[in-house]
Amino acid sequence: MILVLSNKWDTTTDFVIKELQRRNHPYLRLNTEDISDLEVTTELPDLSISIEWKGRSVDLSEDVGAVWYRRPSKPYEFTEENDRPDEATLEYIQDQWGAWWESLQTLSGITWVNHPVENHRMESKTRQLHLADQIGFNIPETAITNQPSVIEDLYQKHGSIISKAVSAPLVDKQDKFVFTVHIEDSPEDAEGELEVCPTIFQKPLIPKIDYRITVVGDEVFPVKIETTDEEPVPLDWRTEKDHIQFTPAKLPNKIESLCREYVAKADLLFGAIDLVKHEQEYVFLEINPNGEWGWLQKPWDIPIAEELAELLIANDE
Repeated sequence: MILVLSNKWDTTTDFVIKELQRRNHPYLRLNTEDISDLEVTTELPDLSISIEWKGRSVDLSEDVGAVWYRRPSKPYEFTEENDRPDEATLEYIQDQWGAWWESLQTLSGITWVNHPVENHRMESKTRQLHLADQIGFNIPETAITNQPSVIEDLYQKHGSIISKAVSAPLVDKQDKFVFTVHIEDSPEDAEGELEVCPTIFQKPLIPKIDYRITVVGDEVFPVKIETTDEEPVPLDWRTEKDHIQFTPAKLPNKIESLCREYVAKADLLFGAIDLVKHEQEYVFLEINPNGEWGWLQKPWDIPIAEELAELLIANDE
């Protein structure tokens, strides 16, 4: 069977679950909030991991051939604060369950989409850009630094610079995302702010055409990102989704092959790649190894759920 590790609020997971149901393929979805209903046992020396959940008894060591590591959260993460244990107990519970989720990686003969270690490894923006450069993608001129003189040199060279966070940036434990910023004024007056931590600074690629390429196994699903009102696409299109449309696109064979090769070289089976076309050249920006795609499935009818289900079933041996 296919094991799905997610959370109950992730509607993107629902698309694949419905597809597995349509194909009548056995699966088990574990939402990390459901710990009160979950009984687990790991036995050694002959490794065996089993669970009892909602009347089902599953030997993960024997029954599972593929795992979709989608978006597991922490226990009680979405629970109202008044219904949570005290802070010390909560931290202890989350640490213990986190260690148990991690122990699933000891199961042999299982295909992960994607393995959490590879997901985490490929979150590194430096590793992403370095791999892209190694296999033949164009990448933007980049400095990851908190040294004002380096930032100023890049600014003077190009007349402006792009700034983005080094790590996935959620602020204040809320859905406040730090988006890409175009810095058009000299950074000299902001030296104190720039020295706080390393930041990514890049040559601006303006004007540009944005592409999101979702790779599932050997299948590549490219879309061009356009506005619905003929206005230019914002620097970071995620800031204006209400006025954005996603049109299936055809990439040059070389670029499509590079996307496929990139995901394979990163030891992934799934990846969401952001490219731009600037001055007739395709340029790699980044990959999200566990990226969101539900908004492409519906309403834009990009069949990612179908392909993910096919990939999981093919590896459920």
